[in-house]
Amino acid sequence: MAISITEKLRHLRAEKGWNRSETARQSEIPISTYQAYEKLNRKPKGEAAIKISRAFGVTVDYLLDDSKNYPPGPLDRVHYTKPRKVTLEEGGEAIDLSPLTEDFRRYFQGNPDKLRGFSQKDIEELSSVRGYGGSPTDPEYWVNRHVEESEALERCKHILIGPNRALLLSLLDSIDKSQ
Repeated sequence: MAISITEKLRHLRAEKGWNRSETARQSEIPISTYQAYEKLNRKPKGEAAIKISRAFGVTVDYLLDDSKNYPPGPLDRVHYTKPRKVTLEEGGEAIDLSPLTEDFRRYFQGNPDKLRGFSQKDIEELSSVRGYGGSPTDPEYWVNRHVEESEALERCKHILIGPNRALLLSLLDSIDKSQ
């Protein structure tokens, strides 16, 4: 007997004792997105499917396969733990690397000095990087590019509050018009 994604999500949510808002929070997706899956019988795709399956502790295959009924079997259950937070330095701010792909986490674990000066916002920006084929091909390239862009933005901010503000604005305006 087939079970719709709506029914499966409701069962899994009830099993956890969560409301829709808590489910979205645990899945780290917007509430409106989660509601569309549950109310409109839409199947999650890509990253959203992974996040929801992790929150419920089931495989993506179980979540998306209409032929798999509730409750999930033992092979459909998984235990997922978020990667731990990494502290930059003693007494420093903890940076959560869990939004990053495994390639990026390995890169930062092998190069902890590269995390110096990074904020959680920088990690979030890097987590949205998509290279060829949908995933970053070289974390070092993207980290260096992010650092260069951040430094350029800082220089622009300093110019904007200084005496060369008009010159920078006209330069940006002419670049914008040439595109």
